[in-house]
Amino acid sequence: MIDRFGGAMSELSVVELRRLLDENTRPVVSPIHSQEDALVPTAEVDVPVRVYRPHGGEGLGVVQWMHGGGFTVGSLNQNDEYLRKLSVATNAVVVSVDYRLAPEHPHPAAMDDCAAVWKWIARGPDALDGVDVARCVLAGESAGGTMAMVLAHRAAERELKTPVAVVNIYGPPDMIVSNPECATGALTVEDCRFFWDMYSDPAQRTDPRVCPARAVRVDHLPPHYFAVPEVDVMRESIEKYAARLAAAGVDVRTRTYRGMMHGFATMTAELQPARVLFDDLSAYVRASLETESPSEGTDEVSARAQ
Repeated sequence: MIDRFGGAMSELSVVELRRLLDENTRPVVSPIHSQEDALVPTAEVDVPVRVYRPHGGEGLGVVQWMHGGGFTVGSLNQNDEYLRKLSVATNAVVVSVDYRLAPEHPHPAAMDDCAAVWKWIARGPDALDGVDVARCVLAGESAGGTMAMVLAHRAAERELKTPVAVVNIYGPPDMIVSNPECATGALTVEDCRFFWDMYSDPAQRTDPRVCPARAVRVDHLPPHYFAVPEVDVMRESIEKYAARLAAAGVDVRTRTYRGMMHGFATMTAELQPARVLFDDLSAYVRASLETESPSEGTDEVSARAQ
């Protein structure tokens, strides 16, 4: 990470961060039945999405994916290779959201975009012809994980369709640095504050639509999976929220990935625990959507994740 960014991310401009991220996007090599871009119209903007299909059959479930990047960087290309593999491994259609980014578009722009896509999926649009839109999972990494949790609250309040499950890959439920001793080249305390300040005003952070941990009620939420790196400046805040959900009777599964740092999930070529997380994620989504493993077998899918 230090080699990639030349130091702490908070020491760079947003323009430079976006350029470096684009330059380091993983090449697309995994086969996929189809990959198509579409636009989701809203009153404010057309939200770009990318739809991945593992095969041409009907009745597939859906995963709405929201990328990480501190609400400030990232695009549809960021997780392109990863989501091709995820679609095949979960035997599900994956819809990746290119939500608007801060600081040009602070809260609630990104959340509005992700909610609009979730509503679009529920309507069964032409781009999802033949897909069982009643079976949907919300998933995201880092900032995307936070947005998945927020959308779950909005769904529980009957504003949106309820997902069958939520996958949060180290997304913070609160904008709090709970473990400053876990700062690394992947994420420092200053980096967190840098991104949070571009995304939201401090006065907004008592709002559960910014920080889901601030919600008064959690017992009506759908099942959640939490992937937690051991070496993460927000680790205990994620664990605390997961424990709160479990105490309220929510079906919660939490796994801590020992020795791993924030940002490790998509580093499947370099890190064996990232490959373990990929398999954990795939198995959880398949179980949530009640789909079978791909016909090629789990071993081959795991090999692709490498």
